Amino acid sequence: MEDLLKSGKYSDFTIKCGSKEWKVHRAVICPQSEYFRIVCDSNFKEKFEAELDLSEESPFDVENILKFLYMGEYTAIQSEGQLLSPETDTVVSALKATSLFIAEDEDGSNQADAQQEPSKTSVCGPANHEIVRQRYHIAMYAMGDKYIIENLKTQAAKSFIKGLPAKWMTDHWCLVDDIEAKTPSTDRTLRAPIVELWLKGALNLLNSEDFRENMARFPGMELQFLRENATDMCIEISALRASLTAQSLELTVLHKKRNGVKDSIKGMVDLSLNKWSKCRHCGEGFRCHLDEQPTENVHEVSYFLRCDSCRTKHPREAVGFRF
Repeated sequence: MEDLLKSGKYSDFTIKCGSKEWKVHRAVICPQSEYFRIVCDSNFKEKFEAELDLSEESPFDVENILKFLYMGEYTAIQSEGQLLSPETDTVVSALKATSLFIAEDEDGSNQADAQQEPSKTSVCGPANHEIVRQRYHIAMYAMGDKYIIENLKTQAAKSFIKGLPAKWMTDHWCLVDDIEAKTPSTDRTLRAPIVELWLKGALNLLNSEDFRENMARFPGMELQFLRENATDMCIEISALRASLTAQSLELTVLHKKRNGVKDSIKGMVDLSLNKWSKCRHCGEGFRCHLDEQPTENVHEVSYFLRCDSCRTKHPREAVGFRF
């Protein structure tokens, strides 16, 4: 399939983007894209001319769309070295060739804004390789949505979720900016994983004024986060309440058992003092102390009286108590 895309052999349709063009096959692109199917099947001029101009997109993005349709994968920006030529020696320069960049006029305004192209967003923050890759997955998800390529959306979403960090950092806000700019507000596919990431560090994040201010820029995600965080807190409170109730009952039971043991010991001491005025072994006046006999069962304890003079047990067998 890769050879067919590269060679254009047996092609019956042409896709152009600026100065680049690809000879493609309707049998390959139409079954996977509702957009291309409609273009090729309906009475549009593209059907009769067998040609479609996608110059509104970047050549790199179009090439990736076609690469996915033919090979089931696309090339994400992996490092500073990728897409670089002698004329482009930085990540930002490379991104100018993709859908991730908004050029600025001399007065600071965005050309994309002037041309009303909401699908293009600005490069924000430092050149973090992982964030650059994540932003391109968002861009490809948006392409899949625009050209109705469900498998591309699925693949891009999986790659995006897999690449999410374990901890939310300030640099990651540009991911939310891209999602808001490139996808419908009702689409939670990429938003939900970010909300889940926020929930993992909710306590620390909510203590950050910077986080609260940034989150407020995205009311839909803010509402979902606060709602789910409140639900999680209610569940935790219910679990703690149940645990405290169980511990309280356990303490009540142990308290009753302890009182029972104390009463039994008191009864044993009273009985022994009434029964024995002298030690049964040495005959001395019965002066004794309470002693504990070790047991293998941690829920059982045995006590007896021991003569202070000769250490003889009274009675012969210890009195045991079970918890």
